[in-house]
Amino acid sequence: MPNNSDVTTTDSTDATTRVHDLLLRFPGIARARVTRDASGDLRAEVLGWDAPASSPYVGPLAELDMHNPDEVQFLHDEIFVGESYLDGGIVLRQDAVVFDVGANIGAFALFVGARCPSAEVFAFEPVTDIHQQLRRNLERYGVRARTFEAGLSDRDREVTFNFYPDLSIMSCRSDYASLDTESDLVKQYVQNARESGSTEREEHLARVESLVTRDFERSERRCLLRPLSAVLDETGVTRIDLLKIDVQRSELDVLLGIEDRHWPLVQQIVMEVHDEVGTPTEGRLRQTQSMLVEHGFKVSGSEVELLRGAGRYTVRGIRPEYAEDPRPVVARTGNARALSPQEIVSWLAERLPHDLVPRDITMVSELPSH
Repeated sequence: MPNNSDVTTTDSTDATTRVHDLLLRFPGIARARVTRDASGDLRAEVLGWDAPASSPYVGPLAELDMHNPDEVQFLHDEIFVGESYLDGGIVLRQDAVVFDVGANIGAFALFVGARCPSAEVFAFEPVTDIHQQLRRNLERYGVRARTFEAGLSDRDREVTFNFYPDLSIMSCRSDYASLDTESDLVKQYVQNARESGSTEREEHLARVESLVTRDFERSERRCLLRPLSAVLDETGVTRIDLLKIDVQRSELDVLLGIEDRHWPLVQQIVMEVHDEVGTPTEGRLRQTQSMLVEHGFKVSGSEVELLRGAGRYTVRGIRPEYAEDPRPVVARTGNARALSPQEIVSWLAERLPHDLVPRDITMVSELPSH
């Protein structure tokens, strides 16, 4: 749950809480601590989403509503540090429309909000427990988003999902579940991270590794699935700048839910594809790439680095004509804009009474949880 112990006050808790909560809505700020000094002036320390997350308990993740901080650190490494969804020429343009399919607790949507504040996110998460966290996180950080307690598939249906509280990113349709494969995936992630030299995060890796030394807690949830075309008809969306798909072996179903009349609306796709030897997903990488080529995309793909050897691939599709879109590119790999204390103060001054604008804002690399 979000940790409000970062709001340290000597008086006027309401005032410091108000400033703290507003700071979290400034694009790029992950955590904040607001205090009053001896003279009564407000001061703030802020931590950006791009800060190193050597520990999920003192780094940028600590205010998120989540089940398992160590699981979410994996997402942070992949999305915020590795910028995995912007690889291969993927960009976010001004006023981008982003469909986040398999949103989980909102890590990618938060990334979009931090890097492209003008974007509008449509976030899909079918498991009620996770969707509630998703909604709270996006509201807390002020992301322009609409959340759907539904997944996407090839047709309207209600199915049973396996929900793993300790490893929610592995939650998936029960008929697509493979617990042995998921356990092997966790082990592969830990092994690859250690081989890459991530010894400074050994405590985190040990906690992640411990997840597979005991039985996963599992429960079942009935979940609604919709075809993407039906959602487009209902919402009136006329352009999808980026369609992100990460749905645990259901990725092909999502693509099959796009009718021919709607494919031209999709400008970029980035998706995780499962191609696991000896399973029903074997050969899916080539099948998915062929489908995107047929629909006019220039396609590239690569193995997920920290999951190499586990049959996980990232596939990207970009329409060649999207390069001619006149809207400016706001976010691409490597162009993250550093937080500016002066800009933050100016932004707060437009939204707060003069006496609540902090006298001093300091950028920090970590904030203790207590």
